Formats: sequence, C-alpha cells, structure tokens
Amino acid sequence: MHSESPEDRDALREKIIGLGETSLHKSYYPELQSRLAELERFRALLDQTYDAIFLIRADTGKLADINASARQYLGYSREELLAKPFIDLISPQQKAWLVEFVQKSGDQLSKPGQTFTAPLVSRSGTEIPMEITVRSVTFGAEQYVVAVARDITDRIRTERELRIKESALESSTNGILIADLTGAVMYANRSCAAMFGYERADAIAGRNLEAFFADPTVGEKVTVHLLANPAIVQETVGLRSNGSPFHIQISGSVVQNDAGQPLCIMLIVMDITDRILNEQMKRETYAQLGKNIEQFAILGDHIRNPLQVIVGYAEMIDDPFAKRILEQARRIDDLVAELDRGWVESANVRQFLRRHGEGVEPSEEVFFHFSNRKQEDI
Repeated sequence: MHSESPEDRDALREKIIGLGETSLHKSYYPELQSRLAELERFRALLDQTYDAIFLIRADTGKLADINASARQYLGYSREELLAKPFIDLISPQQKAWLVEFVQKSGDQLSKPGQTFTAPLVSRSGTEIPMEITVRSVTFGAEQYVVAVARDITDRIRTERELRIKESALESSTNGILIADLTGAVMYANRSCAAMFGYERADAIAGRNLEAFFADPTVGEKVTVHLLANPAIVQETVGLRSNGSPFHIQISGSVVQNDAGQPLCIMLIVMDITDRILNEQMKRETYAQLGKNIEQFAILGDHIRNPLQVIVGYAEMIDDPFAKRILEQARRIDDLVAELDRGWVESANVRQFLRRHGEGVEPSEEVFFHFSNRKQEDI
C-alpha cells in the first residue's frame, strides 16, 4: 500500500521471501514437510496391503487414485486405471447389479460395512472374484467413494471343497458321527439319523456317544481308546431311538490338525444286522445238515439190520423165490450204500462243512463206520 512506510514494505517483503524473523516460509514449511512425509508413509502402507484400494470420484465414477495392489491384480498401469471409470473394471454380468446396489444403498454408503461380491476384470480378461467394501467420504468440497477389494479366489475354492466334502458325507450310505474329544456329537449325516431312528440329523447333535450303544459304557470306551490309539474297528450292539437294539460295526479315528493335535473323533457306523442274522442262519443250517447226515447213517443201519435177517432166512429156504428175494435185498443194500457215498463219504460235502460250519461236521466215527461198511456184510 502506498500509505505504508518503506520500513513496513521491506518487513513484509522479507517475511514473504523468508528473510524475516516471522517469515511465512519459516513458519509453514516444516509443517508442510512433516505432512508430506506422513502422506508418503501412509501411501507406502497402502501399497503394501494385499487389498486393492480404489478412490472413486462420486460425480463421474472415474478413479481418482489407486494403490499398488490394484495395479498388480488388474495388470494396468497407474495412468490407464486413472483414465477408467470404476464400473468398467466390474465383470459385465455384474455391472447392472452394482449400479442397483449403489442406488439402493444411498446414504448407507457413508457407513462402514457396505459389502458386495463381484469379479474384477484384469487387462488379460481374467475375472478375479473380489469381496468389495465401499464407503462414501468427503475431501474438502469433493465427494468420493472408497472401494476396498479383497481377492477371495482361495476362499471360494475352499468353500467349494468343503461343500463337496459335506455332500460326500451326506450322501454316504454309512452312518457318520463326528464328536468332540469328550464324546459329545457335533455332526451326524442323514444315513446315521435314519439308522438310529431319528427323523432329522440335527436331533442327534449334542447327545453323547453312549446314547447310541446298548451298553452305555461302549461309548466311553471308544472315546478313551481313540485318544490313546489312532483307530478302532469293533462290532457291537447299537440302540435305536425307540430302544430297540441292532447289530453295528464301528470304525473310527481321531481327526488331527497340522500340528498333530487331536481335534475331534469321527466314527463310521454300518448296520450289520442282516449279515449277523445270515451268519447265524448259516451256522444253524450247517449244524442241521450235519445232524441230517448222521441221521442218514443211523437210518442206513436201521435198514441193513432187518435186511440181514431177510437175507439170512432167504438163504435157508429151498424155494425158487429165495433167489429173487436175495436179488432184491442186494438192490436195497446198493441203494443204501449209494446214500452213504453221496451224503457222507463225498469229499465235497466234507470240505464244504469244514469250510463253512465250525463244529458241525459229523463225527469221524460216522465216517469211519461208513467208509468201512462192506456190501459183503449182508
């Protein structure tokens, strides 16, 4: 100002160019340098994160800033990304849905936790599944949207593998029980629920293993055994929900983590009632077969004893019919001998009995008796 004295003008000039004691340069420059250094540290921190961060202009939808991870995921240069609207990075199948999501969210974008899942398209055309969290922010008079995108490829693959494994467990025809280390059931598949007479699998959860055995101590013994041993295979009697027993075979193991520490107990349960009943029926059948063969041996003796009497009398009779009587007696003896050979001395029958029927083979005396039977005895 012309009204100011030359001394005031010189002081103001020195203050502006940084020569005065109260220079503007001396007052604000150190703080500016500190702020810039802080911003550089913050940007370096953002560049180190695995999440892709996008700063989007609210009015145009174009990108105002990005971090290094966004460039690495998408394969674009910084300049190329800053020239693109964020919507162009979204998979074409999801663009309409994203616009609708943003419109519906409205003021909710100013709150944390507005998250959606959509693939981002890289420069090569590869779609990368992302979980994107968005929030509206204001810098000065400008309105922006911050989008933080996290690659969920591994998570999706893991979830798919878990679904496949869960489907395999659910579709198993064998019952599967998973219990904690105290024996409390955490999971049961549909086959297990049906096997033990429950309408729903979740009705089993929370019950102790001892509830599924006719002898309640079996559940505790199985748990204790598996905590000390890697596996168990055992046949026992199970108990249905209505209290009826049935035969089961359990095979179990302890599930461990990567460090070898036990996490839970898994049991595979098979209903072997039909097999047990069939084996019992076979044993009874073989035993009865052995008895039948012995009865044939006794029956043969009963036939031969009176036959010997008839032959003896016929030989003493001086009659033309005596010869016919002796011929018919020998025919009867031949038939009995054939029964002996077919039912007793047959090697196939003996091997069959030895292979399938423990303790049901006719005694050696019976075989000895028939093997030494001579037609000349008559």
